[in-house]
Amino acid sequence: PMCCTSCCGTITSVLVALLAIGAGLLMSDGHHSLMDLVKGTSDAARDKTRISKYDAAYEVDGELVHNDQEFTNMYYDLATDFYEYGWGQSFHFATKYVGESFHQHIVRHEHYIAQKIAITEGDNVLDMGMGVGGPLRNIVRFTNANVTGVTINHHQVFRAKKLTADLGPNMRSKCHYKQGDFTQMDFLDDASFDKIYSIEATCHVKDRTKVFGEAYRLLKPGGMFASYEWLMTDKYDPTNEEHKIIKRGVEHGDGLPELIGIKDAVGALKEVGFEVVEHYDVAKWAEQVYGPKNVPWYGPLEAGWTIEGWKHTVVGRKITEIMVRTLEALGVAPEGAFATAKMLEDAATHLVKGGQQDIFTPMYLVVARKPAA
Repeated sequence: PMCCTSCCGTITSVLVALLAIGAGLLMSDGHHSLMDLVKGTSDAARDKTRISKYDAAYEVDGELVHNDQEFTNMYYDLATDFYEYGWGQSFHFATKYVGESFHQHIVRHEHYIAQKIAITEGDNVLDMGMGVGGPLRNIVRFTNANVTGVTINHHQVFRAKKLTADLGPNMRSKCHYKQGDFTQMDFLDDASFDKIYSIEATCHVKDRTKVFGEAYRLLKPGGMFASYEWLMTDKYDPTNEEHKIIKRGVEHGDGLPELIGIKDAVGALKEVGFEVVEHYDVAKWAEQVYGPKNVPWYGPLEAGWTIEGWKHTVVGRKITEIMVRTLEALGVAPEGAFATAKMLEDAATHLVKGGQQDIFTPMYLVVARKPAA
């Protein structure tokens, strides 16, 4: 009887915990709640054929045929609300040390790149691939610069404007959002920006000269450019079957063309005319600086359970999958929502493996200068 009582108590506790988690998913915690995600999903994402078309392009053994603009826009129609729900308003990884909160490490990573190109008050700055504008708003708070963000996705512009509407007049006057292809920004004038940065966005274009060339055109002479690049490291072996599966999993889960290597990215900067000031893997820098207190960039995805930011942990992602599948079955979530959640889980799984095997980094920093006239 004592054993039965104990088991019943345990089962009850688990059920209560699951109900509490479910309630937390349905309610807001300052970011997107699951119901916000379901209600806020863009109309384009509700087209169930889009996820099927998207998945079909990423067979492991086939050649990756990827239209940069179409697939990037399609990916963010599908993924934006899931990102905001599970990760917050800044869609990127960051270095982290033991004791640092999730929010702190994300914002510090943004301040780091702003510091690298010395963004200051009065600068006219461009964010290439802004997402929903989380980094842009944090950099405006940090520097009081005037920052314009560009994204190819209409839904992201809508979210960015909505998230800025309740901020103070200074923030609203300094934060600007435009929809467009960052390889062809004809709506922006030559030599009109003092500084340009990009955070984990140029990976959506295999030929980096297209995006780096636009940055070069838009910078004033002597202007600075910096980017956190998603790259395969020198440890990646294209003949290794496991490496190939990991690489394709990252590409599928993150809406990417073929990922390139370090030499290709640095070479593209030089090809368009930039002077490369420095380049290095910030993840390796963090290992040296933080020592035994370093938390790998993939740590938040690898974690089994944490109270803070639990949605992006292994357990949290599995619970979200179950809830989304249930809501889709009930007709509350749009058809294809579960497939989208599975796509993003594919990304998380292979990002962790890529980080563990040191064949991939999401934070290879390149800093470059446009020569003075």
